[in-house]
Amino acid sequence: MRVTILVPDISSNILWAATALGLSLASRFDVEIVGPDFGGGICEMYRDAFPYVAVPAKRLYRLPDFLWERRRLIKAVTGDVVIAVKAYADTLPIALHAKRSKRAKAVVYLDEWDAANFMALPVRDRIRSWLRHAHHPLEDNYFPLVERMIPAADAVICTSTSLARRFRGSVIPIGVDTEVYCPQDPEQTRELKRALGMAEDRLIVFGGVARPHKGLEEIVEALATLGDESIRLLVVGPQTEFLQKLQRVDRYAPYIVCIGAKPKKDMPAFLALGDLVVLPQRNTLLAQSQVPCKIFEAMAMAKPVIASDVSDLADILKDCGWVVPPDNIPALAKAIAHAMAHPNEGEEFGRRAREKCVREYDRRVTAEKLVKVVEALADERIRE
Repeated sequence: MRVTILVPDISSNILWAATALGLSLASRFDVEIVGPDFGGGICEMYRDAFPYVAVPAKRLYRLPDFLWERRRLIKAVTGDVVIAVKAYADTLPIALHAKRSKRAKAVVYLDEWDAANFMALPVRDRIRSWLRHAHHPLEDNYFPLVERMIPAADAVICTSTSLARRFRGSVIPIGVDTEVYCPQDPEQTRELKRALGMAEDRLIVFGGVARPHKGLEEIVEALATLGDESIRLLVVGPQTEFLQKLQRVDRYAPYIVCIGAKPKKDMPAFLALGDLVVLPQRNTLLAQSQVPCKIFEAMAMAKPVIASDVSDLADILKDCGWVVPPDNIPALAKAIAHAMAHPNEGEEFGRRAREKCVREYDRRVTAEKLVKVVEALADERIRE
């Protein structure tokens, strides 16, 4: 039984979701991950993680080239079950074509509501977007059209409750490897902290690429509100224009430290430096559909977590973390101050969080749920 996982762009960070799916299913099925290559090659972060199939498609992004370049993707799909990662014009329609032409079973995997930002625009701006991008089928204005095809899929897998309600799917959370993301040796953590010159600091650690929607501005605004320069935000990721913009703000500068990107295998050691993980989400249509994987990494590391009451975060952190209203800097600052002043409470929350993560969100647990979905579809295909 072969499973094809289709990604919209094999050079983008979305490859991590496809890779996680592939690794979860590879123990039971022959899995291939296929995606268009617009010229950037396979995403460097995951290049060695899986035997990917990159399909040259430099002009897939525009019409009419899209119409014939998509044929290469169609030919590259060989699975009995085809999983479209995101409902994009170069994933879901390809999976549905395989369903019609090859009797394959089509699955759509949704990790956020991709049309949210477009649908939040005023009608006038949506019209302008269509006028500007009518010949670009992979742009946001096409997302609502492609999403209308979702009911034709044989299964819909979602990572949040709101997505499952919107698209009538089943929730399978993003899994985390709790054997990799786990509490680290305290002495090694203290030594790393000393080596970074931060032995006396209390740290909120963010691992990843600093961008406007990641909540970093809310964190540093809360820290500036508290005015305690011993509490700092440690960014383990590349220096970005957005991060530099924050660092140029005088009231934010004392609270931000960026040590650059680190190998993914070393991330648990750097996440261990944190006294606290803070995940402020804005109350937007997009955020309401998301469950950031960072929450599960933090829980697996037994770190105390503060998160906004958006999407499923309050349910995930029930009895094992702090939840604050979204878009409320005073409440966030108060929660950070409380967490730093009550380390024993944070330690207990961290212990409970890891127990819950191992029980409900470990990659082996979520993988078994994925396998059951695919096996059921495979059996159904055989019976037809």
